[in-house]
Amino acid sequence: MLPSVRPIIYLLAFGLMSSHVVAQNAVESPSGPQIQEAERLHKEGYDFFIKREYRKALESFQKEAPLRQAANDTLGEAWALNQIGESYSSLGEWQEALNHYSRALPLFRQMKNSHGEARTLHALATCLMALQNNAQALERLKELMPLVKASEDRLWEGLVLSDMAYAYFELGENEKAFELFRKRLAYERKQESRVGEADALRSLGMASESTGDKKKAAGYYRQALSIYVRMSQTMASDDLKAGIKALKDAIKRLEQ
Repeated sequence: MLPSVRPIIYLLAFGLMSSHVVAQNAVESPSGPQIQEAERLHKEGYDFFIKREYRKALESFQKEAPLRQAANDTLGEAWALNQIGESYSSLGEWQEALNHYSRALPLFRQMKNSHGEARTLHALATCLMALQNNAQALERLKELMPLVKASEDRLWEGLVLSDMAYAYFELGENEKAFELFRKRLAYERKQESRVGEADALRSLGMASESTGDKKKAAGYYRQALSIYVRMSQTMASDDLKAGIKALKDAIKRLEQ
């Protein structure tokens, strides 16, 4: 099994987004006491989530969702379900997360909210991969790609290419996996994203190591390490330090 090694900046890009902001921007957003309480619960859940108190965050979002539904706030309900899924994912309870993302998806589609649809498709794929259902995950990612290409946030495209590569790798289709990993690397270089380039190189290294090509794997790891070291000179991050250590350990292991 090829583990995911996305740096924290990529995880944050797909982390919790405030449905409070989304609801505020919706046309003719519902109002009234139920919505006010839902907004309070959402803020409470968000605060718990960013403090990594995921169980408490879950409890708040679970109280929020039925209030949104009762107030006919379909978009708000979709985001609340999405945040429940996000909380379960953070707790490693993938099946529960999958169940709630699956409920959110048709609501986003009903409201023609492409951003919510895209985020939920990606979350569903992540859950399915964690549950070792890589064929279904790949189908979700294929649904997602057109939405990604239409998005202004091009960060998504590199991440989705990488996820598709991981899914193909897990399905034993190594040639397609390497093709997508290399496509992701070319994409990140074109975008001049150093963190994306490093992540793509690290993924290629892991894939090469998994197929027994130690020399090529070490080469990819060294390229990724060089980028991470340069990043560390201007960015203080425990995750970056951990990434540097992991790469150094991997290179040392391969050279033994």
